[in-house]
Amino acid sequence: MSDREFMKLLFPNLIEKIEISEITPCLSDPERIKFLAQTDKPLGDVLPILYLSIPNAKYSEKLGSLSYTHQQHLITIFSTGKIGMTYVKDRNEAEQLIAEAKDLINRALIYLKKHGKPNPKLLESKKKLSPMEIYKMLPQTNCKECGEDGCYVFGIKLLSGEKNLNQCPYVKTSELEKMLYSIKL
Repeated sequence: MSDREFMKLLFPNLIEKIEISEITPCLSDPERIKFLAQTDKPLGDVLPILYLSIPNAKYSEKLGSLSYTHQQHLITIFSTGKIGMTYVKDRNEAEQLIAEAKDLINRALIYLKKHGKPNPKLLESKKKLSPMEIYKMLPQTNCKECGEDGCYVFGIKLLSGEKNLNQCPYVKTSELEKMLYSIKL
């Protein structure tokens, strides 16, 4: 039995295929493309897990959608399994981004199978997370060793996913890490 067959046996709900259904020019740069793709399974149960694992993600339970930026791309994943990505160089990059999304979604599906749905309190605490809340947990030295002008700017960039905690030599990561990365995939 191959590793793939074994994983399919253990986790039958994993995404096997994501197909590009539409490619159009990107609105912000006509040299680039945007595309829509569709997974072979719905993703409603996995969106909260992705929200808790991606620092800059925005999640709407009402709309059944999750959006985040990754390497200049705006990525939106819908509970129906539809995925949209913008500012893509070409079809090859689109295929690479789809492979990355598939891997991320499958890791979230494995997490769901092992741990169940996340605690609603985690979702609420992330929704309340703001740059000021993060700033309060930073050392507030404004030392600039992280490459930013101060701790508040560093906090903003932590929240957006542009920076990570290990870029501050003085931060105590345990509590702040739990807030930013509630779930590690």
